[in-house]
Amino acid sequence: MQTVKTKIQCAKCLNLFSKKGGNYNKHVAKCIGTYAPFAKLSKCKYCDLIFSNEMTSSFRANHSRWCIKNPKRQDYVNLLKNNGNVEAMNNARKKSGMLNQYVKARLENRDIPESPNKGKPGSFLGKNHTYTSKELIRQKALSSKHRRLVRSITKYEKLDGSIVILDSSWEVALAKRLDKQNIEWIRPEPLEWSDENGIIHNYFPDFYLPKFDVYLDPKNPQAIKVQKNKLQILLKQYSNIVILSSLEECIHYTPRGV
Repeated sequence: MQTVKTKIQCAKCLNLFSKKGGNYNKHVAKCIGTYAPFAKLSKCKYCDLIFSNEMTSSFRANHSRWCIKNPKRQDYVNLLKNNGNVEAMNNARKKSGMLNQYVKARLENRDIPESPNKGKPGSFLGKNHTYTSKELIRQKALSSKHRRLVRSITKYEKLDGSIVILDSSWEVALAKRLDKQNIEWIRPEPLEWSDENGIIHNYFPDFYLPKFDVYLDPKNPQAIKVQKNKLQILLKQYSNIVILSSLEECIHYTPRGV
């Protein structure tokens, strides 16, 4: 049976209210005839941030309340701190849509550099990383020696009993093939390579055969197509990298000299 939502008109202000949750009764008890329906704010009245249609009324109200340019914001912060209501403060931060680092900056009255993409989709409240912070993040990523994990990881037991993490069925097939031929292999450290602009990157081959000084990297045709320019530069700098472009190649691979 389909439920029909009904609304009742208030005789004083002539607005319609739902019966759900006693909304109508609550309104009638207080109405003096001057009630006006709530209108969504189109922008923050303090920092002029334009609100998109996807932003809820709750988000808009909470952003305005906690906006760094709101003269009453510090009063709200002090009130919550004095009451020791940390949970309420955290909930308010979440509702405002602010990430922790931005909330912390606002609570400490620190300015946050604005992005030229302010208000555009994909930017957080118009705030993006500065060029300096992006460069620091990039340098840290390049210096990282950690291989990114994927969802389809497999724990593989080598002939010596050690356990390694493999990323795909192709890698598992290649590992089995190498073990069958009793060929020693390891998961190598990343290789540094330089792109056409002289920027240094890390490349993570999947296998290294110490006795043959060969790096093996199973890679499907789509990945090869997408990374074509990168691979062309990389293979010029490392001639001992072998790209295996099919499962069949992994199953039947044999290094030269065997």
